[in-house]
Amino acid sequence: MSIFTPGTQSGNPVPAEAVMTTTRNFLPAICLSLIAISTASAELAPQMAAGGKVLRLNGSGGRTKTFVQVYEGGLYLLKPATDAKTVLESDEVMAVRIKVTSGFVSRTSLLSSLKEGLAQSSRGRPDAFARETGQLQQLLQFEIRKNDIYDFVYVPSEGLNVLKDGKNLGVIPGLEFKKAFFGIWLSDSPVDSDLRKKMLAGRAIAE
Repeated sequence: MSIFTPGTQSGNPVPAEAVMTTTRNFLPAICLSLIAISTASAELAPQMAAGGKVLRLNGSGGRTKTFVQVYEGGLYLLKPATDAKTVLESDEVMAVRIKVTSGFVSRTSLLSSLKEGLAQSSRGRPDAFARETGQLQQLLQFEIRKNDIYDFVYVPSEGLNVLKDGKNLGVIPGLEFKKAFFGIWLSDSPVDSDLRKKMLAGRAIAE
């Protein structure tokens, strides 16, 4: 059996076995390239100031979709934690930082991802936080570019502060919404189970 490839003359067929061998040799290179893309990491700061406190990076990892890392996500806490329920139920200062690592991320795609994550976190009750989701959509009104940094900082008695590149865009009140929002990454139905595990690495250093 033989096949013809572009650039060959009809009188000089290329054996199918040779093409298959070439393909097998080429596939590992493709796989390595995809791995390099999907594991590319944007280093996050080891700490941040919020609510008059110093938060330290508890763990971080990449959010990957279709072999491409779309953002690096990090969880910032006052003290180390590895238990998701403890973090979600806690009424103390904490933050999630997202650094966009792909030019394919748009405002629409980020909002869609956050809404989907909220629906999963709230156990399939997408209307449970309809008002807060609307507020979030209003705050995230700017187009997104690669290397943009979003901070979602919860401060007791205030709520969830939404910041872009250090500028506070507004606050969404409510401890229950904070639980659902952080649950996007930390609930039993997270958007990315591998990222959840990495965020709960417990690397933070207590004051």
